[in-house]
Amino acid sequence: MYIRNNLFKLQHELSRCSPAIILTAAYLLLSIIWVVWSDTIVAQIANNNNQLLAQLQNKKGLAFVLVSGILLFFVSHYLLLRIRKVDKQKCSLEQKIDALNIASRGGMIDYNIETKTAQINNKMRFFFPSLSDNVSDFLSQFLERIHKDERVRVRSEYDAAILSLQDVWTTEYKVLGTDNKYYTVISSVFLIRNEAGKIHRLIGEIQDVSQLRNLQAEYYNQQLKHKQRLASTIIKAEENERNRWAQELHDNISQILTVINLYLGNTKVKLDNNILMIGEARKMVNEVQQEIRLLSATMKPPAFSLMTLEQSIERLFSNISRIKKISFNFTTSELDDAKLNDEQKLMIYRVVQEQLNNIIKYAEATHVNINIYSVNDTVHIELHDDGRGFDNSKLKNGLGFRNIQSRLLIYNGHMKLESAPGKGCTLSASFHL
Repeated sequence: MYIRNNLFKLQHELSRCSPAIILTAAYLLLSIIWVVWSDTIVAQIANNNNQLLAQLQNKKGLAFVLVSGILLFFVSHYLLLRIRKVDKQKCSLEQKIDALNIASRGGMIDYNIETKTAQINNKMRFFFPSLSDNVSDFLSQFLERIHKDERVRVRSEYDAAILSLQDVWTTEYKVLGTDNKYYTVISSVFLIRNEAGKIHRLIGEIQDVSQLRNLQAEYYNQQLKHKQRLASTIIKAEENERNRWAQELHDNISQILTVINLYLGNTKVKLDNNILMIGEARKMVNEVQQEIRLLSATMKPPAFSLMTLEQSIERLFSNISRIKKISFNFTTSELDDAKLNDEQKLMIYRVVQEQLNNIIKYAEATHVNINIYSVNDTVHIELHDDGRGFDNSKLKNGLGFRNIQSRLLIYNGHMKLESAPGKGCTLSASFHL
């Protein structure tokens, strides 16, 4: 902005009257005044003395030469000082423009609309190959280097800017470099007007933003892929969870209710047998109620504001013991409940709950040891059952284990499984506080 304002001042200085006109005007003005007033002044000085009048008339021409010489000297000296000042300003501006060209990270352009010539810096030659800083027919040649898909748009914006009252025109497009690759650039151009208000000069910069745009595009793609993966994972987890509950309902509650319906619908047996069947049906209804309570308890997260983590896990054991003959041995050592936030507590609770679900479904275990402890700000979770076990090498990573791993990964945690046929299973998990 500072350089542009100085350029306007310099144009104003140069647009003022030329030295020749000023000198001519001064001489003519002096001559007219001398012709009109000199005779009157001489006559008054002579005071009807003809001899003195003749002498003054002879010397009047010399006086004119002397006075005009003095006047022209002062006028020319003033003009010289003004020219030197303007020239000094011009040199200073040229130095600043040269320094700006060197310091600029992009290509600089100084385009004269009237002559269709432009002056460019070395960095601009990457986008406009030229052996000289001065380029003829710059605009038409440069437009040819703009990508064909954007050429019409840029030309239209240029024409609109020339006809507008704006001072700056900024746009973005792709332009061909000397390596035959297209680069995304931002062009900022100052529109300089003459005294009539018509734009006659453009000074601008072309800044390469290809790397920035590529990074933005890459970041956007990564974010998009991440959101897609996240959405896909959530949907799959929800569908798998729904499928798991549907399977539970089908394999347990639905079958029990089917048997109850058969018992209660059998009206062809004797009365005593009907009473017996009704009793059996009532037992099965109680079993269904226990199953529903267990499912409800496992779905609902514990309220850690009302109970500790240890109390929540013990309540989980109590719910399981109502329908399954499994004994639990639960110990915690050096675990400060206050150091854990609610998310970490819920994660520990879900890890224990998920593994217990696996044990109930597949292990046929009668006893489970659970130990939760902390060492050097690392929480360890260990569950061991006396069930039938499995071959670790043939284990397929099911939904239960994947859920445990996904919860641990949030805190950069790890999980390890140890099992063998007939020797039960041990799950070890850990994460940093």
